[in-house]
Amino acid sequence: MDEAMRIRIIQIATELFQINGYRYVTLSDLATKLGMSKKTLYLYFDGKEQIAAAVLENTMAAIRNKIAESTQMDGDPLHILRDTLQGVKQEIVKLNPVFLEDVQKYIPELWAHIEAFRSGQLTFIEKLLVQAQEAGVIRDVDPRVAAVLMSESVQTFLRPDFAAKHGFSTTDVAETLLVMFTEGLRIHNND
Repeated sequence: MDEAMRIRIIQIATELFQINGYRYVTLSDLATKLGMSKKTLYLYFDGKEQIAAAVLENTMAAIRNKIAESTQMDGDPLHILRDTLQGVKQEIVKLNPVFLEDVQKYIPELWAHIEAFRSGQLTFIEKLLVQAQEAGVIRDVDPRVAAVLMSESVQTFLRPDFAAKHGFSTTDVAETLLVMFTEGLRIHNND
């Protein structure tokens, strides 16, 4: 199988999902945009769900890379956490909220995989919060509890249906959560 073609399929699918969401992209649309038949497309993927999974896996891989890079950094752990979460936010906002909402509605097992991935980031967050506490830059809170609250908040409030329901953009919700957690935990000179 031609890996370059597989990558191209994922790239074009990402573009189409970005424009139309998941629900309104057909394999025929994708095949036409790629200049191939649906039959050829099926040589690379079993169906649209598998293509959506590959698109999301690319995003999760980029997030994993950002987190891995952050674990190698020195400096204020709270700055590292904030910078990392900013990088994660940049990856997430590359995905159309309609695409994510469609995945949540129409491919619940894939959405569960995304939720599990988010939960898996607890260790990274907790480690940085412990370091920040040891450095004396955050309040005296249980880092595990703070990490769980942060993770659960992300899982609850960065759901595409939440942002749409309240008329917020996913970017605004992510930025507000980021500021609330990092600045809310920080010890300020006048505390």
